[in-house]
Amino acid sequence: MIFLLLFSLNTVAQQVRDASGRLQGTWQDDQYRDASGRQQYRVDNSGNVRDASGRTTLRVQGDDFRDSSGRMVGRINRNGEVRDASGRILGRISDDGQVRDSSGRVMGRASGSDKHKAAVTFFFWDE
Repeated sequence: MIFLLLFSLNTVAQQVRDASGRLQGTWQDDQYRDASGRQQYRVDNSGNVRDASGRTTLRVQGDDFRDSSGRMVGRINRNGEVRDASGRILGRISDDGQVRDSSGRVMGRASGSDKHKAAVTFFFWDE
């Protein structure tokens, strides 16, 4: 019974919504799919963010985000503050998944998502 509950919690899709509440996509396990269900990218066990073709476009190393060449593009601290490589604040992700830009305006919500995944989705993923 406990196994079924844990398995169910692990496979529940975590929704990503924009500031007006429209569904933008979902995280399920390590895959992010857009609102129409197409896989956009996934994060493998090594922290590589791979696009739908399998190309590594970004890497998450601890709290750092690096491009495919290994250059630092940003980081997130334990308070959810997201900064670019030059230290400029991009925004903040709260514990409840609310994402705000550097001016404090709500960008959206990624409830139940890991803050690193939310940072990839809102700040570091270029479609």
